[in-house]
Amino acid sequence: MDHGTLMVRVCQEKSPAVLVSTSHSPSDFLSAATLKNVSDKPLIGYRIGWVVVLRSGKNEVHFGVSLNLPAGIEPGETWDAPGQSVSPDHAREGASAVAFFVAEVYLSGEQPWKEDIAQVRKKARRAAVQS
Repeated sequence: MDHGTLMVRVCQEKSPAVLVSTSHSPSDFLSAATLKNVSDKPLIGYRIGWVVVLRSGKNEVHFGVSLNLPAGIEPGETWDAPGQSVSPDHAREGASAVAFFVAEVYLSGEQPWKEDIAQVRKKARRAAVQS
């Protein structure tokens, strides 16, 4: 976006759902996303998160709201996720990057899956440095 803040998606090899595309706007750094169910069970809920990587080297993890999907997303199918109201203030506060990821996945008949936040932080820092 303006202010030189990079927007990236975190690679998530072990997640049952992944972000396959993201859209950004000056008023919402995640104005839309496409989520894909890469598991073998229906996905009935999810939560998106993001890591704000500051130029100082510190980072902050944020989470959107958990969304329930009563109709579910079948294996291999995608879902158009709504905006997450990710504040553009992050850029004004010195963010070099904002890295988006799937934080939680709820599959039919399974315990909730949660991403390893320490690993996401590392991947987000790497993405910011490589830019």
